[in-house]
Amino acid sequence: MSGIQPGPNRSTHFLFEHKVFTVEGCRFVLSRSTEEPVMMLKLGKLDAEVPVERLYGEFKIDPKGFDGQLLKMVVNGLNYVREIRPGDTIPNELIDGTASWRVDERHYLIAKGRLTVQLVTWLTGGETVISSPAELEQIVEDPTTKARVNEAFRVIADKLAISGDPEVVVEQRIETLAKELAFIEALRERMGQLAVIRRGLEAAHRIYKNERTVREEIVRMQSLSLPPITDLEGRFAQVDAQTGEILAMLNKFEQNVSYIREMRDDLHQSLMPWDELLDGWQEVALDKGPALEALLKKTYQHLARKYSQASHWRLANRAAPR
Repeated sequence: MSGIQPGPNRSTHFLFEHKVFTVEGCRFVLSRSTEEPVMMLKLGKLDAEVPVERLYGEFKIDPKGFDGQLLKMVVNGLNYVREIRPGDTIPNELIDGTASWRVDERHYLIAKGRLTVQLVTWLTGGETVISSPAELEQIVEDPTTKARVNEAFRVIADKLAISGDPEVVVEQRIETLAKELAFIEALRERMGQLAVIRRGLEAAHRIYKNERTVREEIVRMQSLSLPPITDLEGRFAQVDAQTGEILAMLNKFEQNVSYIREMRDDLHQSLMPWDELLDGWQEVALDKGPALEALLKKTYQHLARKYSQASHWRLANRAAPR
């Protein structure tokens, strides 16, 4: 007989006390116009938004009180989820550092495959770069590979000053790293999907080649979208470089887990604003008409707001998390 599951509590859920948080339609999002955290609520048939910073004064909420502390967590939580409603679970990133979103089994298998190739490469001194998930899975399941991995565990265990059963510890660390890097692989897949937007803009440029104003706006969109996507590619390359030496990864294990999580959160936050646009470009028919034109307008507004020239430099100059 299973025990009774504990209900939501204030350490894990956004359980506010003030009555304002029970108003119909109450939720927290980033404002579309200012991108600052706001509380949305219904006023008749209209959606009204109140900046979170104004809630303290307007509703006499003590910043040091429980609701005040939860509002600070709301602000941080919107870095990880698009929307927070009263009663929602606090994102895991704010509680224990794990991710609040899930990955598929294939992302774990890709990460495990890459680590396996690194182990075998380190042991044999060969230089193998494999990107195909199917090839990675085939290598991982190969009996020869498994034997070499076990040998690598023994050799690495001898090199590292690990207490307890060194070989078991090395194997556990590899398993943990695979689970953490699975999130990087899922994010890499999401970034790859941004090519849908780039291809869509290229198709739209052809469709509207005889309409000068629309064509020029599309060229501007292509120009605005390239630097942030290039920046993302650079950050994935940075993660790959940092996690490319298996012995260093296992030796400074805790530091590397922290690094992977920091980069996971950084990449996730950078990709989140693209999700809504990506959904639109994946669904729209690439035919001249109101649907495509509406999406082009939305894309232009998004790119102009998020990726101005000043933003490009901020992205390019941001130091890697340590």
